[in-house]
Amino acid sequence: MSGLALSIEQFGMLQPIIVRRSIAGYEIVFGYHRLEACRRLQTETISAIIVHLTDEEAFLVRVAENLHRNNYVDPIEEARGYKRLIGAGWTIHKIARRLGKSDGYISDRLGIVSRLDSRVLLKVSEGNGFISPSHAEILSRIRDPNTQRELANFVEKKRLSVRALEDMINGVPPPRKVKVLETEDCCVAIPKDFLSATQILPNQHAHLYFRGKKLIIENLENRTRKPRATRTKRF
Repeated sequence: MSGLALSIEQFGMLQPIIVRRSIAGYEIVFGYHRLEACRRLQTETISAIIVHLTDEEAFLVRVAENLHRNNYVDPIEEARGYKRLIGAGWTIHKIARRLGKSDGYISDRLGIVSRLDSRVLLKVSEGNGFISPSHAEILSRIRDPNTQRELANFVEKKRLSVRALEDMINGVPPPRKVKVLETEDCCVAIPKDFLSATQILPNQHAHLYFRGKKLIIENLENRTRKPRATRTKRF
C-alpha cells in the first residue's frame, strides 16, 4: 500500500476506480487499494467511472479484474459467489463466458463448496499454502468425505504437488525420497520402477559411479560369489 501511495503521489492515479450508485451514495466495484492509497495521501478527490451493475454483475467484475491481473482471489468466496449466481438463475456457461474462463473452471470451483468435506474446506480457507485451490478441486471429485480428509492430511504431511495427488488417485504411487549415505558401501531402498529400468533384482548389489558427466550403474552379483560386472546402464 505504501508503494502504491508513493507511485500515485509521483505519477498520479493512472486508472480510475470503478463505482456504482447505491442507497448510501456510491459503492466501489473495483479499486479499493487505490482509494485507500489516496486516503493516505489525504487526496480530496479521486477519478472514478460510474457503471450500472446488478449485485451479480458487480461480483463478476471484481472477480474478473482480479483474475486477469493475477491478484489473489479467495477460492472459497469465489466459489460461494458462483453458487449464489447459480441460485439466481445463472448458468455455468454464462458465468464462464462473462469471466473469460472455461465451463470446467467454474464447475471445479463450485465443487469446492458443494462437494468438499467441511474440515478439508477449512484447511483451504486457512490458506496455509499446503492445500491449494487446485488440490481442493481434485479432492472434491472424491465422493467419500473420509477419503477426502485422509488424502488432505497426506498432502500436508508429504507436501504433495497437485500432479502427485492426481497420480496417487489414479493409482500411481506417491514419490519417495531416497537418502544415500556418503560411504563406499551402503544399503538403500530403490523404487520398483527404477529397478525395472536398470534390470537390478532385489538383494543384488550395484556399483554407482560417474564417468565424466554420465552416471554408470554396474549390476553386481550377490556378494557370496565373486563380484563381477553383469550389466552397465548409462544415464
